[in-house]
Amino acid sequence: MIKRYGIEDIEMMTINGISKNWDRLIQCFGLTETQVKEVEKNVPTGSCEVMKVDCFTDIIAMPQMVAIVVWDEMSEIDKGSFEEFYTEISPFPETLVVIGNADLNSELKRQVLEYDSYESLTQNLKYVLLGAYKKTKKNENFSSNLANALFILKEIKNRPYITTKQLADALELSPRTVQRYIETLRVAGEWIDYDMSHKGWKLGACESFFTEGVWED
Repeated sequence: MIKRYGIEDIEMMTINGISKNWDRLIQCFGLTETQVKEVEKNVPTGSCEVMKVDCFTDIIAMPQMVAIVVWDEMSEIDKGSFEEFYTEISPFPETLVVIGNADLNSELKRQVLEYDSYESLTQNLKYVLLGAYKKTKKNENFSSNLANALFILKEIKNRPYITTKQLADALELSPRTVQRYIETLRVAGEWIDYDMSHKGWKLGACESFFTEGVWED
């Protein structure tokens, strides 16, 4: 069954503390029920959810993995909002698919996938959704790696002489992976030293590239 959500539903989910996997969300505006069901059949993984929205502003209001919009189903105001919003936040992480002859600026045309009709999209639908999923996973991995590196940097600052094992246990990673993160931080310019007497990591006196201020030895 195709799920429909409006912005009021999203607000209630937030109020009630219900978390949704927005980075697996595929939103459709202007598609028929049959077309949305076909999109559902082509999702790359069971964690993806297809949502049919009746109000175009929901596309802008909610994050998603893919947004599929039928250009001619939008009002002139919506078309203007679409172009203004996505130009302003460019480059954007989601995959945008526009069906119809959209008069978009050159910057958006480089990022938006345009199709003359839904039938032309169906020929590549499976690959469009798979490509969007891979793009999302790549972004997730980058965000996770950055978060882990910053966590290690913070822990070494707050807990001088913290050991590799303690960092590994805190992040639920292997000691070798933690060491790779530390080496990456050092290459990036963070002054991280291993103290042989305390058998742990510490920060030397230097300016940090990732946080404000200067670490004091």
